[in-house]
Amino acid sequence: MAKTKGAGALAGRTWISIVLFGLVGQIAWVVENMYFSRFMQNEITRAPYATTLMVAFSAIFATLSTLIGGALCDRAGKRKMFICWGYLIWGFTIMMFALVPMQPSADKVLPLVILVVVMDCVMSIIGSISNDAAFNTWVTDISNTANRAKVDTVLAIMPLLAIAVVFVGFDGLTNASATTDDWKKFFLILGIIPTIGGLIGLAIMKDKEGLKPCKDNSLFSDFTYSLQLKVIKENKMLYVCLAGNMISAIAYQIFVNYLFNLIEGTLGITDYIIPVAIIMVVAAGLSVLVSSLMDKYGKKHFYFPTIIAGVLGSLIIWSTKFLIGKNEKTLIAVLIVGGILAIGVSLVMAGLFTASYRDYIPQGKEGLFQGCRMVMYVLVPMIVGPLIAQTIISLANKGVADADIVYPMELFLGAAIVMLFAFIPAAVVRNKQAAHHDKLMKEIDQ
Repeated sequence: MAKTKGAGALAGRTWISIVLFGLVGQIAWVVENMYFSRFMQNEITRAPYATTLMVAFSAIFATLSTLIGGALCDRAGKRKMFICWGYLIWGFTIMMFALVPMQPSADKVLPLVILVVVMDCVMSIIGSISNDAAFNTWVTDISNTANRAKVDTVLAIMPLLAIAVVFVGFDGLTNASATTDDWKKFFLILGIIPTIGGLIGLAIMKDKEGLKPCKDNSLFSDFTYSLQLKVIKENKMLYVCLAGNMISAIAYQIFVNYLFNLIEGTLGITDYIIPVAIIMVVAAGLSVLVSSLMDKYGKKHFYFPTIIAGVLGSLIIWSTKFLIGKNEKTLIAVLIVGGILAIGVSLVMAGLFTASYRDYIPQGKEGLFQGCRMVMYVLVPMIVGPLIAQTIISLANKGVADADIVYPMELFLGAAIVMLFAFIPAAVVRNKQAAHHDKLMKEIDQ
């Protein structure tokens, strides 16, 4: 079906806000999701329980905060103030990590693990209200079925661009040779970015016209709305879409928290900036291209090939274990190919399933349905994924002291196996989504 001219067009100011808050938010989440893990592993303890606790508790508090934040957004009929002021405060919670003592003695490891976990939870609460609840609700407000695959894939590549910004610009402050002062500089610099983003947003961002406060139900009812059995039954396809995203996210969470130490420590690649940059840039470029094709030809043609590519990518990266200590150039080449597939697929999967999920959100309930997204896209993956990772790491390092733990490439083998389960929700969405897409397009035409 031909698209109505201008049906998917968004104003330049809107795209600036999408990119600004998408990128700045993901820079903050990269620090939280990848560099807090590296900080814990390099400066506190390599024992996998510490990383698992940090990721799991962060996910719990992030989910609860998003449920509350989404309800508050709808009840207030506002998004901008939650986004901009939230980002401003978010930056300060990152800067506070510069105060954490590092390289503790054995008797102080557990107290410091607890301190870092608590601080991470505070950071996650602020970030989830401003980004996961308010910003994602705003994105649903300003987008429609004619442009959501493109918008969500652009947002999906933001984590990669954020990794590139942080990685190329500041990774040297966090690697194996980093000092205490280096880490302090890292947290102070990266904390300033969300704060500045919030200030810019106050000047350029606009809420969708016509938004009105919605206080038809109690705050508790709004808080639990998307988790109620009746609501789930009435919006089954919405949850099937989230299930596909959830499985992909679990696979990603198995390895992402250990990614830098896998490349630097396990594979022994010390000059990893260029290969990782190639992976990020190519994966981001391909995902944008695929998103345009999705909007043009329909999402149904992309579910199965994307999952297959994701499985292959993880298996290819796993296979690099057989090249360790042999031919570094070949190892890096294989890593780049597998990385482009694995990382690129994680972006396209988000574009596929999140865009479809937004299509099924009932009008006027945009904020209320951010909570279930967090449960299935963040809470479950960030608990299940790290637990799978911890099991794999513990089995591979049985009897090894914490300081001597090596993170195994079998983490990618585990990710490949989990990704196979995505075929189940993909088959359901693939069969149903096209008709729903055409229905929404007709509504836009009218």
